[in-house]
Amino acid sequence: MPKQDFSDYEKRVSADHERQCRTILTIHSAWRICQARKCRRDKACSGEMHVSAHQDRKVRAQREIGLSGNACAKLPRCMATVSASAYETFAELLDDLQRDLIAHPDEDLPKFDRCLKGRQSRRGTANP
Repeated sequence: MPKQDFSDYEKRVSADHERQCRTILTIHSAWRICQARKCRRDKACSGEMHVSAHQDRKVRAQREIGLSGNACAKLPRCMATVSASAYETFAELLDDLQRDLIAHPDEDLPKFDRCLKGRQSRRGTANP
């Protein structure tokens, strides 16, 4: 049986995961206490994503179904190093957001989407 190519699927899952994490942190004003100056300046979660031990269970689950596990391995820097209790609160908020997105698929977050779109790197494009 030929191995399936999940790269496009994993890219979509990774983008959705990052968007949801940043949305939760932006909505709950985590940028006010974030150590990243960029987040405080933008008043939105826009810092680097880091691999986190909090995501080990999700990475393991993705690997069991044949994915690489890279799609959900990273969290924004301020959440990647928090205590277990703080991460549990974040995970509950993330689950609530996912339920809301499923219940209301047409809803979007225009302010956040605008902020995120403006911050995407220009990889693969020629320098002007």
